[in-house]
Amino acid sequence: MQDKSANTTERLILIGGGVGPMAGVELHRRVIEQTATDGTDQDHLEVFHISRSPIIGDRTDFLFGKNVPDPVEGMLRVFRMAAAALDTEAQRAVAGIPCNTFHAPAIFEPFTCQLKKEGLPIRLLHMLEETVERICFIIPNIQRVGLLSTTGTRRSGIYQRIFSSRKIKILEIPEEHQAELHEVIYNRNWGIKAAYPTTAEAVCRVEKFGKMLENAGAEAIILGCTELPLAVAEGTYRSVPYIDPMTALARALIRETAPEKLSTDRLHPSNQITS
Repeated sequence: MQDKSANTTERLILIGGGVGPMAGVELHRRVIEQTATDGTDQDHLEVFHISRSPIIGDRTDFLFGKNVPDPVEGMLRVFRMAAAALDTEAQRAVAGIPCNTFHAPAIFEPFTCQLKKEGLPIRLLHMLEETVERICFIIPNIQRVGLLSTTGTRRSGIYQRIFSSRKIKILEIPEEHQAELHEVIYNRNWGIKAAYPTTAEAVCRVEKFGKMLENAGAEAIILGCTELPLAVAEGTYRSVPYIDPMTALARALIRETAPEKLSTDRLHPSNQITS
């Protein structure tokens, strides 16, 4: 494909959805929420949101060697479809993928390498790195960060590697409870992926695991699966900020496309809420 948009400004956002489907919807909603406008429809940013769940295998299953569709190839098909649309409009896009486990090096690195090789007019942001930046902005001298995540994200160690470069310790729930946390997300009857609105059972368990991290000394807690904020919304509970990586990503997408439209961060120390 000829890149007709090489000299254009990146003013369009691409959401690589379907990982899971509601996470993409929530990222799109956060982009709208975090955008400062003049009150009209027309003053919002342009967003391509493409969700093709059937062709994108579960990321944790893929990391564990199960026979599922390759999430790298599936998401590449999403980005190629977006690139074809961008080409007709002579535009470029800044993209985000609302899945923590997709950012595991075994998935994210081959994906980004192939994007570069194909020369698509899309620049991809790293949701986890944006999350770290936001946490350090909210609590500049933070030393201990709690993490709730899928087993795939936990085993990949990606958050640990990013935070270790800043001398910040990651706290996780005891290993013997990880399977239960994973079940909260994946249970096909009452789990967060399966049921919307989120069930009381799922909410109760996520709150229990958050309390474990608070008791362990976490100064902030990352809702490190994009389904978890559906159970416990971002905010400050018992003086501990719960951080939603999708909000960090949404703000980064706006920052990179239209910085003048980025709203004030409500978790900045001067704007914190309590509940």
